[in-house]
Amino acid sequence: MDITKIKKIHIIGIGGCASSAIAEFLAKNSVSVSGSEMKYRDGLTYLENMGVKIYYSHDKANLNNSVDLVLFSPAVTALNPNNPELIEAKSKNIPLISWQTFIGEYLNNKGKKGITVCGSEGKGTTAGILTSIVKDTDFDPLAILGAKIKNIYNNTDSNIYIGRGETYILEGDEFNRNFLNYHPSINVMINFEYEHPETYKDFNEYQLAFYQYFKGMNGGKTLILRATDNIINFVDKYNLSYTHKIIWFGKENELKFAENGTHYLIKDHKVDFSGNNFVLQTDNKQFDFFIPSLPGYLALNATGAIIAAFELGLPYQTIKENIKRFTGMVRRFDLYKTKNNGIFVTDYGHSPESVNHIIKEIKTIFSDKKLHLVFQPHLFSRTYNFFNEFVESLGKADKISLIDIYPAREKEEDWLDKISSYKIYEKLSLLKKNVFYAGKSKDIATALSNKIDESEVTCFIGAGDMDLYFPALFDKFEANGYF
Repeated sequence: MDITKIKKIHIIGIGGCASSAIAEFLAKNSVSVSGSEMKYRDGLTYLENMGVKIYYSHDKANLNNSVDLVLFSPAVTALNPNNPELIEAKSKNIPLISWQTFIGEYLNNKGKKGITVCGSEGKGTTAGILTSIVKDTDFDPLAILGAKIKNIYNNTDSNIYIGRGETYILEGDEFNRNFLNYHPSINVMINFEYEHPETYKDFNEYQLAFYQYFKGMNGGKTLILRATDNIINFVDKYNLSYTHKIIWFGKENELKFAENGTHYLIKDHKVDFSGNNFVLQTDNKQFDFFIPSLPGYLALNATGAIIAAFELGLPYQTIKENIKRFTGMVRRFDLYKTKNNGIFVTDYGHSPESVNHIIKEIKTIFSDKKLHLVFQPHLFSRTYNFFNEFVESLGKADKISLIDIYPAREKEEDWLDKISSYKIYEKLSLLKKNVFYAGKSKDIATALSNKIDESEVTCFIGAGDMDLYFPALFDKFEANGYF
């Protein structure tokens, strides 16, 4: 798609993380942009300052006759297939496509060399590290991510980086099979567990979608894969080593099971409050790296990004220096210290797997402290399908407070009789003490004020709207970022 021929684009659901990045990209390319949200949403002022017109309602009047193209997020159609703006666009014969379709067509037509990161976890962080590495090199990328990279623009956080080169970096999002719109030549995958039960009925169907995605890759079709059991079995199941260039990475206990490909071994990994030090070994070569950021699992994300940078053609010394610029992703293991030396952690985790990772990291880094986990489940379908797994993972914390489920693109009334955070609370209460039901996210400050103990680590995990309300608790305990 040639955006130079488009004068005005309207985006339904412009406040979404990726949708807002698309809006910024278009505005900076001299396209007139408007968009809508169901209600007022903080954090969009920067778009309005660029000249983007934002309507805080969904109304057919938001579309005038000068609109050339309407983009939408799949969440919009999931919530209301009869959205008045969708209907108005159809009635006026205005072209109507998802933003994923748009960016996929645009990048394909531009002939850019694509790198994506896919899988069940680690997409945003890995893509963020890779963006930090490739930024300002000959491959200076266009990167559009689902999370903000800290300090990517002169101490400014952003989920989009617009470089001058012919490379792009995207998250390959499997929800709704969105990633089938992209055709990269390099792909990185860190984790591979069954996810998005609202899209895939089981793990077999989930795997098939990834196979279709990899089959549609362009160029050399390079797969950079962490050697987990699920990923190794997946490669064998679809004979990918015959059709793709396979590069494995991981620790020694993982790599010994991976065959038919190049191996990168993670060695001498050390984590302290200054960050991550580790060595990568391949053949007879060794490369040492340092990332000035926590947590420890960043070494895995970084390894995938480093290998992708090698595959682009960047030299070791450039990668080694540029990776030091990565200071983290917003709302990904953000650390805060309270006035009385308590520790707050915030993270975006939404699956049992991510909860397990975060708990493990906290218990490793703060081994002398108990953990109070405040969790807001994301999506009714995910919570319902992985109920037992959530109970098991959450139960590893010393104290648990549960916030009501964030519905996102699902309708609460469809799930009220099936699943709720209170049901998790009831189950966990049978297994251990110190389990609390905290109710609605907007009431978090009142519900948890007397539950927080500054001798513990308090970790807020959730991909919903909890971040709009826990700052009141941060204010009360005078918590400030110290990393």
